[in-house]
Amino acid sequence: MANLAGVSTKTEIESLKPKATTYPVPLVPKRGEGVRGLYVQVTPAGFKSFVLRFRLHGRQKTLTLGKFPDMSVEQATSTALARWSDIREGHNPSDQKRVERQASTVRELAKRFEAEHLDVKPGKGWAKESKRLLDRHILPALGSKRAKDVEPADIAELLSKLKTDAPDRKATPTQANRVRAVCSKLFAKAELWGLRPIGSNPARGQDRADENKKERYLSDRELVALGEALRALAPTHAGVKRGAHLLESEDPQILLAIRLLLLTGLRKSELIGDKAREIPALTWDDVDLEAGVIRLKHHKTVKKAGTRLVPLCSAAKALLEAHEATLGNPHVIVGRRTGTSLVNLQDPWEKIREAVTLLQEKKKAPKLLKVNIEDVTLHDLRRSLASMGVRLGYPMPFIAGLLGHAAGSVTAVYARVSGNPLHEAAEAIGSRIAGLLDGSIDLEKEIQTHRTTMGKGLQVAE
Repeated sequence: MANLAGVSTKTEIESLKPKATTYPVPLVPKRGEGVRGLYVQVTPAGFKSFVLRFRLHGRQKTLTLGKFPDMSVEQATSTALARWSDIREGHNPSDQKRVERQASTVRELAKRFEAEHLDVKPGKGWAKESKRLLDRHILPALGSKRAKDVEPADIAELLSKLKTDAPDRKATPTQANRVRAVCSKLFAKAELWGLRPIGSNPARGQDRADENKKERYLSDRELVALGEALRALAPTHAGVKRGAHLLESEDPQILLAIRLLLLTGLRKSELIGDKAREIPALTWDDVDLEAGVIRLKHHKTVKKAGTRLVPLCSAAKALLEAHEATLGNPHVIVGRRTGTSLVNLQDPWEKIREAVTLLQEKKKAPKLLKVNIEDVTLHDLRRSLASMGVRLGYPMPFIAGLLGHAAGSVTAVYARVSGNPLHEAAEAIGSRIAGLLDGSIDLEKEIQTHRTTMGKGLQVAE
């Protein structure tokens, strides 16, 4: 039978009986000195735990060290000694334990990581992307795990899912490598914050995925299909009933933005802005219709290239001339709120891509003539202009000049030359893209002619 004046062994603790109220019994080891304030606490339900009772700043405190029998007498004694070391320095071990508990899971670690690492430089692209990867991939897989318990095998399993094709998704090796990098930084911070042993980073040594960079661009046939979708999504005039061949209409601002990206080679950020990179949206002050150029003072490579001149083909110029400026709004592509520019172009682009597939199904297009542009990104529209230029035979310096890859000097010099070669290239490329989009080019007839002449003349990307 345990002595209520104190217990020393596992057997004596097991013999303690519950009472009507919770009560403590001192833990007094038989050998060596006991630890002041160390008790075994017994609840009316019969649960037992080791607790440390102490006074801090004149107030009585009780700290639960662990449950019996999960924690042994020896472990309780050593833990109590460590806590007393903190108490003597004026620290409340209850607060320390609460912090450790809150940061114990990967989800709580991620909150601290965002607050102390990612949010230090708000607006930076890498910080925004890191948060996205945390929310979309890392936390769903690891969020509930204790940070100290995450093993290399857990990270390997997460990365494997991103590296490998599955019935419901395609492999994303680039995403896998970015997730790997975020995990590496996240657990490196966990080590520095004392949440994992030094040198235990589970992301260290994980193999990088092979990134097969795909230069995706729209073929001629895909441009034709996209043009049909853009026309089917165009709003009808007030009072005019929409034809059965049309789809639910899309905002004209969206349709204009897509066409301009294709006809000018502008980056999305140069058209609708990018707050993270401090790039403002395109305004009418940037557009010189008389000279047939767009003057970009703010763009991705402005530090190297300075003001970028974007030559406008006739089709792009006509679109801008027909597009009336919105009163009180300086932006070319306006948002829904007064005075703002369009912000979200990704969601509408996904709808447009789906419209391409839907129209082909409605038309019951032959399998050989069907196209799929579900993997085409907004940036691929810019690549499509470059690809068209190459197929028309223009050299890479011209393409670089049109896309703003050159250090600005190419465009700037040509802009002062009579018969601007870059403008002529932009006209040829833009005219063909516009012809494919609006259906004025009979692609099937052109392809047949091309095959008959064994590739002479224009290269056609089916």
